[in-house]
Amino acid sequence: MMNSALVSRVEKTIRLQRLFRPGGALVVGLSGGADSIALLDILSRLQGYNLHLIATHLNHCLRGAESDADQEFCRLLAGQYAIPFEVRRIDIKKMAEDQRLNLEDAGRRARIAFFDEIRAKYGAAAVALAHHADDQAETLLMRLLRGSGMTGLSGMAYRNDRGYIRPLLDITRVEIEQYLRSYGIEWREDASNSDTVYLRNRIRHQLLPLLEEYNPAIRAGLAATASIIRGDEVLLRELTEQTFAASCRIRDNSVEGSVVQLRALNPALRRRVLRYAFSRSAGSLERVTQRHIDALFEMIDSSRPNARLAFPHGVTVLREYDRLVLVKGDDSSLESGFEMHISEPGCYQLPGGASIEVEVARSTTFKASSDAVYVDLNKFPFPWLVRTFRSGDRMQPFGMKGRKKVKDIFIDHKIPQSERRSIPLLYCGNDLVWVAGVCASELSRVCEDTYAVVKATCKRQ
Repeated sequence: MMNSALVSRVEKTIRLQRLFRPGGALVVGLSGGADSIALLDILSRLQGYNLHLIATHLNHCLRGAESDADQEFCRLLAGQYAIPFEVRRIDIKKMAEDQRLNLEDAGRRARIAFFDEIRAKYGAAAVALAHHADDQAETLLMRLLRGSGMTGLSGMAYRNDRGYIRPLLDITRVEIEQYLRSYGIEWREDASNSDTVYLRNRIRHQLLPLLEEYNPAIRAGLAATASIIRGDEVLLRELTEQTFAASCRIRDNSVEGSVVQLRALNPALRRRVLRYAFSRSAGSLERVTQRHIDALFEMIDSSRPNARLAFPHGVTVLREYDRLVLVKGDDSSLESGFEMHISEPGCYQLPGGASIEVEVARSTTFKASSDAVYVDLNKFPFPWLVRTFRSGDRMQPFGMKGRKKVKDIFIDHKIPQSERRSIPLLYCGNDLVWVAGVCASELSRVCEDTYAVVKATCKRQ
């Protein structure tokens, strides 16, 4: 009776959490331990699901003959259930040394790569893992000891973004072993699970028993706490994504945010939005610490209009007046430059999608602006030079008597540093006539009796 009740509880979890639909293929991680064997057996007993199960076993090659015996045990077990068996041998210790990882991290990465490959091979709906309620309690304590926010304290999800599912998260280790014994199903014990060199094992064998002296139901309590935090985390994630959409935008290989809007956010929400922005830029939050987020806070709250920081995953963060920009990879485009010659009226394409159109002026009123400039061909005949900003460039702004550094003009107009070397400057000989889209020179002033006038207009993406 207890066995059918346990299967019913797992089926309820599958249904309520929408882990998978009937009739699909599932990759089942099979280690040979009690947890994974119970998962395989329960999935095979689900009524009305008609699942196509694929057993997968990764031999970590850490325990010599014992690891090989685990592999053979799983192969025979898969044969008993008449399901496909996929196996791979990886020297995890060597992998950890080569990639400078600890054994746990190396094993996790190897399993993910292997499971993803098998899932793609069979077109499976998900990868089923055997983590249970006790694992959830251990995970919560481990992350709490290491230091974690709500995302980490929410524990393991029933289903993650990779399509990995955990149908046994509501079942305890004691219930799993009782289930297997009632059916006379054997399993193998991994001796490394008792090795207290690993933090998780120390929590399992030392810390949790101690906490049970204060609260005998500590495991269930921790699992319930993780579940509550996970529900709150889902709600906060939705709020974070909505706020990100309102204050930031994604452009090509960068994420841009409004400093004013980010500064106005509640600090907790701002922290979440910044982490989300970084994940969208870098594709991962791995190696991003509170120290990095604090640096972004300082950049946003600073009175300095411009700043630059280097972050993990090759991400460069720029503060440009009211813009916060996160760029991944080569940001040399932020320092791009070009030059070209204009020899006659026409449309000239510039790098980056911009263009300059030169045409005979139709108007008799020649008023310069930031968007367009009029040029007296008698004073400034073709060819002209269009190039980008260089240090030391100067001009006499329209309506002014003295000359001014172009750099200072950019600062006055709050032009971000990353855009300055993409703005076209129109030269006639040695004279700077126009900073396109910013301001014209006094040299472009045209007398009304002039008869040879052309108009230059710049269109930028």
